[in-house]
Amino acid sequence: MNASRSAFFQPGPPGAPAVLALHGFTGGGADFAPLAAALPELTWRAPDLPGHAPDPAAPGAPGDDCGLEATLRYLDDLPDAGVPEILLGYSLGARVALRSARARPHRFAALILIGASAGLADPAERAARRIEDERLAERILAHGVPAFLDAWRQRPLIATQERLPEDWKHAMRARRLRLRAAGLAASLRGSGQAAWEPAWEWLPQLSVPVLLAAGAEDSKYLALAETLCARLPVAELMSVPNAGHLAHLENLPAFASGLHAFLARRKIIGA
Repeated sequence: MNASRSAFFQPGPPGAPAVLALHGFTGGGADFAPLAAALPELTWRAPDLPGHAPDPAAPGAPGDDCGLEATLRYLDDLPDAGVPEILLGYSLGARVALRSARARPHRFAALILIGASAGLADPAERAARRIEDERLAERILAHGVPAFLDAWRQRPLIATQERLPEDWKHAMRARRLRLRAAGLAASLRGSGQAAWEPAWEWLPQLSVPVLLAAGAEDSKYLALAETLCARLPVAELMSVPNAGHLAHLENLPAFASGLHAFLARRKIIGA
């Protein structure tokens, strides 16, 4: 693999199944390092998504075209892992992962969605969310990334991340401070909750096995996970105890154990 195309890469044993992990808004590929360390039997690669490159001019870095087609092209251009991949997405990354699994159904052995939504089906709700995201994008451009991050971490959806270990929080904060206002604004405008057509109608056509995970304290996304699970042909639900929206890091042992068990049941890894 060309490391310049990925913010984070951890090889597993020879022939290990490969995980392609997609981060959330304001995140980066390196956010998955603790999860990769907990599951060393897998090969991990986690690219920075469009809009989230500290330097979009760096070789192989994503640009700021955050539309669906451009995002899927960027993922398609990543080097082939050489084995069937496990596609994992968190929040924004889950939105991307769901569409990528539909566009390339034979590329992935399993789909892991954390804090996922299939989109806003109500046109009025979508219109209101587009306005909200546009205003937020304008505030980021006007006031800069540090001020935005200080406000963002106060949101109830994000506030539960304060339970993370101090070294993880510090590293994630440092990475976020390297993000650019233009990139985050482009992400909100091009790949925000209301930017893409909702996926609800075609969910029954998705044949890849899916694990839907949400923190037990994240009531909105746990309910969405239950609804998604009911609509997908092959799906399981995992409620992660003592965790909010960032469930895979807020309770890493529980999430890693559940993910390992799911992959073993699907015979993707050994028990």
